[in-house]
Amino acid sequence: MKPSRSNLTLSLLCGAFFSGFVPVQGDDAVWSVPRAGHQLTFPQDHGSHPDFKIEWWYLTGHLFSGERRFGFQATFFRFGEKPGEVPDKVAFGTGQLYLAHMGISDPETGQFLHEERLNRAGWDAGARVGDLEVFNGNWRLHRQGEGLELVGSVRAEAAFSLKLLPRKGPVVFGEDGISRKGPEGTAASYYITFPRLEASGTLELDGETLAVTGEAWMDHEISSSQLDENQVGWNWTCIQFHDGREIMGYVLRTKERGVSEYSKLVWIDPDGSLIHVRWPDYEWEHLGHWESPTTGAVYPVSPRLTTTDPASGKARHLRLVPILEPQEMTGGSGGVSYWEGACDVKDEDSGEIVGRAYLEMTGYADDIGEKLR
Repeated sequence: MKPSRSNLTLSLLCGAFFSGFVPVQGDDAVWSVPRAGHQLTFPQDHGSHPDFKIEWWYLTGHLFSGERRFGFQATFFRFGEKPGEVPDKVAFGTGQLYLAHMGISDPETGQFLHEERLNRAGWDAGARVGDLEVFNGNWRLHRQGEGLELVGSVRAEAAFSLKLLPRKGPVVFGEDGISRKGPEGTAASYYITFPRLEASGTLELDGETLAVTGEAWMDHEISSSQLDENQVGWNWTCIQFHDGREIMGYVLRTKERGVSEYSKLVWIDPDGSLIHVRWPDYEWEHLGHWESPTTGAVYPVSPRLTTTDPASGKARHLRLVPILEPQEMTGGSGGVSYWEGACDVKDEDSGEIVGRAYLEMTGYADDIGEKLR
């Protein structure tokens, strides 16, 4: 069946985001690119940057209600068609497109609920310049006092409203203020993170309203060409240890089935200071495969990370154990599918659960490069 124009647009947008290879020069103007040494300022830089082509605000977390546990994802994407076109107060029909994903993982019932939306800037989607306020329909993320408020839902099946209070951050990844993903200067982003947010609020599920508490993680990336042309996907994780530290780490996969030298792992100390580890000074082993009955993709859902703990100087062997294997965000009508799931973190030397994580894997279900050619 021939895809509709809207489905094709969604497919190309998702492909552009997940491959990251997009031109930084258009017919009429040039997109901005991250600059080494640039000083970000807050709260201004929590807001939208319409002079960059790609931007997203990404939240994941672990929620608890009594003995019940849940994982959640909420991501707001902005894709620009023309640099700098969106003023502080947007009008309908501007050259900004907004894609959003929501997901809820419920290991007690085995359910993974998810939904995606695509809207053009205007009355139904937008992002404020100068402060954090982004929305897509009734999904909304905005700054509220010292914290954040997130409101989301999955069709008629689930809804949540969360207050998120930063306990650390923001931190900016990158040894010179930018996160480099390849040798070209354009293959980079400003990468802003709140690595530990205290979460509280309500979750409505199966007709029941639950009071929930927990912890969340938030990334905000700003770019115009996220990856190098030779990279086809990534495996990424954010780990929150029980001892108050965190890890952000990823491997960028290449067309030759190797790992890019621009892969990175970063330890975050309790005081927010960063310790960068370059590839191959850590290991990421692809283990524990799960095959999707929907897309046929095979995901390595339980990887092992081996890295030196900067506090002890000893090797740590960390296994990510998903709370639910079917946590695939299927793209639906023309979109890109990927795995995005809540995990426990097991120290394989001690056998203890030492933290919680989210794991993201892209490029397993779709030949994104083929879509863009």
